[in-house]
Formats: sequence, C-alpha cells, structure tokens
Amino acid sequence: MKTVIYTAAHGGFASEAAPLGGGAAIFERLTAEWKRTRPFNLETLTPQLLGHKAPTAAELVEFTEQEYADFCMDFERAATAEILRRDPQETVVLSNDISEGPDFDKLYHAGFRVFTVYHVDVVAYVAAIYGRGLIAPATLVRWHDRLAASFLGRWLPPILRLVFQKQRESVDYSHGLIVPSPGMKEELLRCYATLSPERVHVLPWGVEAAPFAESEVEQAARALRQRWQVPPEALVLLTLSRISPEKGQDLLLDALLQWERKGTLPERPVWLFLCGGAAYMMGRRFERKLRRMAKRLRRVKVVFPGYVTGVEKYAYFRMADVYVFPSRHESYGLTLLEALASGLPAICMDNLGARALMRPELGEVVGPGGLLPALQRILADDDWRKRAAECARAFAGAQPFAKTAAALASLLLSS
Repeated sequence: MKTVIYTAAHGGFASEAAPLGGGAAIFERLTAEWKRTRPFNLETLTPQLLGHKAPTAAELVEFTEQEYADFCMDFERAATAEILRRDPQETVVLSNDISEGPDFDKLYHAGFRVFTVYHVDVVAYVAAIYGRGLIAPATLVRWHDRLAASFLGRWLPPILRLVFQKQRESVDYSHGLIVPSPGMKEELLRCYATLSPERVHVLPWGVEAAPFAESEVEQAARALRQRWQVPPEALVLLTLSRISPEKGQDLLLDALLQWERKGTLPERPVWLFLCGGAAYMMGRRFERKLRRMAKRLRRVKVVFPGYVTGVEKYAYFRMADVYVFPSRHESYGLTLLEALASGLPAICMDNLGARALMRPELGEVVGPGGLLPALQRILADDDWRKRAAECARAFAGAQPFAKTAAALASLLLSS
C-alpha cells in the first residue's frame, strides 16, 4: 500500500482555538476522513517537526511578515529533510498550500511525485489586496521573473521568495495542482505559460454534515439570543471569518452606515454578528478599524463575538436571517457553504469562491456598491428568504466533503 505524506504548516492545531483559516480546516477534515476510509498509509508532517521552535496556533496568527517568512523556511527545511528519508517509489507527497510547503524543486529531482493543494493563489492574493486589483497577477509574475533573473535577484527579500518563487516552483515541479474552483484554475493558467491544463484538477471541497443534533444547535441558538438580548423580531445578519482586510468586513459596515444615513432602515431592529478573530499580519489593525466603524452606527447593533467554533458556530447560523460574505478575495468559501447548508440565503461580494458556489435562488453576488441594495431587497422579503433557505440546504447537501476526499485520494494514487 502506498504511503501519502501530507505536509501542513498550519496543521496539527485542532485542539487550539485560533483563526488559522480554511487550509487548516481542510487539513483536519481530510486527515479525519482518510483515517476513517484508509485509502493509503497516511503520515502527516506538521510544525511539531520543529520541536521547541514550533509555534502555538495563537503565536502563529500573530507573526510579523518576517517571523512568518522565517517560520515557513524552517518548516520547509524540516519537512523536506523528513521526506527525503523515504523511498520515492513508495511515497506520494501532498502539500497543504504553497508558501508553507516543502522544497518542491529538491523533492522533484529526488524522484518524488508531489501534489499541491492551492487554498490560496498567493500571487493573486497579493495583486488583489496589496495591489488593490490595479495590476493583474500575470503581470506581477512576469515582473518578478525578470527581476529574479537579473543581478538584483539575489537581494530580493525572503517574503517575495515565499510569494513568487515558491509558487513558481510548485507549478514547475508538482505532478498535479489541486484547486477548489474553476476560476482559480483559469488564473493559474494565465500566469504560467508552461502549466498544462491537465495538471490542474478542480476539486470543490463540499461541506461536512453538522456534527451536532438539531436539538443541541437549537438550544445553543436560544442561549445566544439570551446572552446578547436579541429581540425576537430582529433581522439578524451574520458574517463569519477571520478578521483580516481581504475578508471585507469593512465593506459590510460601510453599507450599513450608508443605509443609516439614507434613513431607510427597516422598522424591525437590525443586528450584525461579526464573528471571527484577528489573524496574521494586518489583522489587529484591521479589527481596530472595524470597531471604530461599528461605533458610528446608531440604529444597527453590531456584536463582535470573537472566534467561534463547535456547536456555537452552528448556533450563530441558526440564529441568523442572512449570511453576508463580503470577501475581497476568496478562493472557495468554506463558511459560505456551511451557511448555505444551515439554510441561510447569502449576499456575497464578487470573488472566486462566490462565483463557484452561488446560484440566483440562493442569494446575490454583487460588485462594488452592491451590498446595500442587496441587503435592502433580501431583508425586505420574508417569503423569498424562506424559499432560499430550502434551496440552500438542498444545494449544499448535494456536495458532501467525503466525496471530494475520495476523489483526491484516487488522484494521489493514480499513475
């Protein structure tokens, strides 16, 4: 039986409550599913490899850019050294993301078949967030390749290596790339002329069934309403993700501020639960910005519950009327699909994740300036929301995570 070594720099923190992101969640779900189905011998390489240098989850999400780059390099060296001890004829390597992955070049030339999961196209992320969408990802790739090949290449900072060179190496030396949406595949093909479409496999993750009984979720939702003193007639908006600029919570707050200024809010109270914890380089500063914006709202009640997990997460889904997914950049959208599975219609900013998942009967995908009109339409139509809830449950229920895990296992064992 083949052995699959699954490397994950954000893996192995399941017992620690911290907003590590979708990549960490997928790692936990895949390892749990493969331990249940046993399609191959599974070994995982996580930051525990680093011994006393291994960060906790709480430390990891607070790293500066330099600290994060150093951590990635340490993990790359440790994971690569561990893999090189194995027989490449009997071992397949699965890398959980790019910047945090092993040395793709070295493993390829040692004869290993490596598959790379793209939770985030890092170059596209940089173009969208740091470049504000003004420069195409393919243009950034060309600029970096020319600069790296020049005499200035040796002086490029380590963080640029993680963003550009590491992604280039994953493209050049991976046997296959696994992406969650057709849009991500198209973007990668635009950026890398040598990448053949046959090497890029689109595997949408799907959703796990809620691991809690309906009665347990309902009881937890009632407890939340009591804790926050939510009026029974309130219209409840929910967004659930880590607090970071790419997640776009400021766009939602700005739409609510506009609604208040127009003086056209519904007579019923409007509440927003902005769930999530600040994470990574810009998280803390962005959270302070969000709290300043929320204080300017006079009629809309905004609650920051922090990072939520377990039955409490499903209780927030149960308590809400509409899920808002305002991300500026999103590769898939695990929480969006979880919200749909819980029967929530959704309003999404236009991003790869929303394009891959949303349908008109589930809610709306909007461009710049479109959040407020969508909120006004959907909150005003109780009957439509009830119909959308039924459609959302059916749509999400037809996309089980176990099916994707099995498809990925088959891909790893092929050829």
